[in-house]
Amino acid sequence: MTDQLPLDGIRVIDLSRVLAGPFATMLLGDLGADVVKVEPPNGDESRGWGPPWWGDVAERRSAYFSSVNRNKRSVVLDLQTDGGRSTLDRLLADADLLVHNYRPVTAARLGLDPKGLRAAHPRLVVASIGGFPGADADRPAYDLLAQAVSGLMAVTGESEGPPTKAGVALLDLIAGLECAVGALAALVGRGRVASVQVSLVESAVSGLTNVLANQLATGTEPDRHGNAHPNIVPYQAFAAADGDVVVAVGNDAQFARLCGVLEVPLDPAHATNAGRVARREDLVATLASAIRLRRRDELLEALNAADVPSGPVNRVGEAVAAMERAHPGGWVQELDGIRLPPGPIRVDGAMTRVRRPPPLLGEHTAEVLAQLED
Repeated sequence: MTDQLPLDGIRVIDLSRVLAGPFATMLLGDLGADVVKVEPPNGDESRGWGPPWWGDVAERRSAYFSSVNRNKRSVVLDLQTDGGRSTLDRLLADADLLVHNYRPVTAARLGLDPKGLRAAHPRLVVASIGGFPGADADRPAYDLLAQAVSGLMAVTGESEGPPTKAGVALLDLIAGLECAVGALAALVGRGRVASVQVSLVESAVSGLTNVLANQLATGTEPDRHGNAHPNIVPYQAFAAADGDVVVAVGNDAQFARLCGVLEVPLDPAHATNAGRVARREDLVATLASAIRLRRRDELLEALNAADVPSGPVNRVGEAVAAMERAHPGGWVQELDGIRLPPGPIRVDGAMTRVRRPPPLLGEHTAEVLAQLED
């Protein structure tokens, strides 16, 4: 682990709540920023999104809230009052970055218009996350809604089944990541750039990447392919004799090696990806027949030895155990009785430290406000 972090000395005022914004600011906190989470008197609503909980239920540190609020300090301010807004203005005077996910009409009412903030605090960068872009900017949006209207649900799930959402709030995380990247870019360009904006739905549509590219190139609506890939074959899950595996063949040489491991003749018609896509159904059936005869771990060992990208379909606990094995010093960190993952970004090859557990509501109000008097 390292004590030298790239964002040491950067102060972030975090007015965001729930997931996308808190995820963005947590990433900045992991990298050394001093993140002050400003909460209303009732707190971020995700504090109550339990069970499960860490500690006493009355402390309102749900596992959900804790997942995106490490490395932060909590201050309670009522921005519906003149006093709360005045105190926020004092906090912003010494801040580098403000992050919020208020709708534009609410942000304007609270005095968070980027132009006004820039006039009052010329060094301040403002990063905001909204739901919908453009004329619909004041519409509320949660991840499920964004998955639906963006087209992601339409291309997720089995081909004969219903549209399906991803198992996590993936679009909140994408928007949060893009917000963090935009905020860092604006800090680098400070003086030339005053604000950056991200919308959940626009991030979602652009995040369709190759699926979106297929639609733009052909005008044809993409299909659902279950665990398979629209452009690459074989790139999907298969059932082995005692568990499920994923085979992710990205080029023709890998496919040839896969055939060698499975002892399946390499048909010249399948030698290229285009040929495999054109004959997807028959090829997948042939591979599935060969794979279901093999034990999972024995097959994966052989595929790894042949440098064929593959792996088990792990449960979450198995994935955590794999992370622990990959980091002999331990991966999960514990503070204040709360077990948390570290940030995924390595700094000079070192894991970042969980320096602060997810805060209690208002835990640092006196501490932070006392600093304003210094």
